[in-house]
Formats: sequence, structure tokens, C-alpha cells
Amino acid sequence: MQSVVIYGFTGRFTGKTEYDYHFPEIDGIHNCMLFLSQEASDLVFDDAITECARYGFTQIENIKGNLLKVEVLNTDGFKKFTGYYEEALSEGSSLVYYPNT
Repeated sequence: MQSVVIYGFTGRFTGKTEYDYHFPEIDGIHNCMLFLSQEASDLVFDDAITECARYGFTQIENIKGNLLKVEVLNTDGFKKFTGYYEEALSEGSSLVYYPNT
């Protein structure tokens, strides 16, 4: 069964990305949340770091992970993340970044 794990991290954006998305400032340090679809609910930091690199991030620091409990997406504070969850399930991952933090 597919699970989505959210990995929070801080990293430097290199500009070298495998994905077409509205990316942050090149060489900037940004806080991010990676929504990663996984076969198991275990935290797999190596896979998460590899996926961060596909989004163009290096120098990953302070990486933490938590299994996303689907029911939390029904709460006011988390409704805005529903699209990221759905994208992770359909595409394998999704990224939220907070510019210049």
C-alpha cells in the first residue's frame, strides 16, 4: 500500500533540476517539505535526499520525516496541502519550498 511521508529539510537550490516547476532563487537556502510516495511507511532518508536532488537541492540539513495521516488533510490547518498529497500519490513526489528562509 502506498504511503506518503513528509520530509522537512533545509537545503541550497542549485538550479539543476530534473523537474519543471516554479523553482526558488538559485544558490538560496530554503526550508522545504518533500511529499514522497513510498511502498512502506518507514522513514527512508536516503530516498528522500535523492528526490531532493532531483528537485535541485543539495546541502540537505535538518531532515526530518513523518508519515502523513490522510485524515489530517480534513483539518483547517492542513487542507492547503491536499494537492501536494495527491501529486505525490500520482507522480511520486511533490515539493513545497519557502523562499529565502
